[in-house]
Amino acid sequence: MARDFHSREGVEEWLDSLDERWPQRGAVSQHIVEEISQLPFAQPTVLELCCGGGRLGEKLLRALPALHYSGIDFSEPLLDCARKTLVPYAQRTTLIQADLNEDTWLKQIDTPVHAIFSMQSLHDLGDEAQVERIYAKSLALLKPGGLLLNADFQHDPNDPRPGRLSTERHVQLLKKHGYQRVDISLVAGRFASSIGFA
Repeated sequence: MARDFHSREGVEEWLDSLDERWPQRGAVSQHIVEEISQLPFAQPTVLELCCGGGRLGEKLLRALPALHYSGIDFSEPLLDCARKTLVPYAQRTTLIQADLNEDTWLKQIDTPVHAIFSMQSLHDLGDEAQVERIYAKSLALLKPGGLLLNADFQHDPNDPRPGRLSTERHVQLLKKHGYQRVDISLVAGRFASSIGFA
């Protein structure tokens, strides 16, 4: 499916197709909620990279009444969808339009945060260097003991896109930049969840 992130109609069509095309997304999103729920922080502040239409943010805000959620995306139509989805949680929500491949977003985050996470997105930023850059930048934003979780497609030898890395490579990059307790916390179909702690 061709992706149109610049019109409301294109965005809504794409969002509605995701769970049908990748049915494992439900298990992955529930895993993210569970991992963040287990953090030892009474009022966690979390940041979603490439938040899309805010559906994962809505699950977190509903599950954790003390949580404050921030989401970043480059697409204004996607953020419009997120604003609509997150209206009931507006007082606990911050949405930011920014390109993660530039550094301006780093200055828009109230730090430190307790968790940074992304689902099915970071591979689209470019190649391994871009994913590694996000890992390095995120560590500086996290409170000690905070969590980074990247749930994304595993490397497929039949898929030439360079941002889709092997689970082994995600582990290597997280360890390289100083994350602790690095692990692959979930594998579901084509998805793998890479985690590390500050």
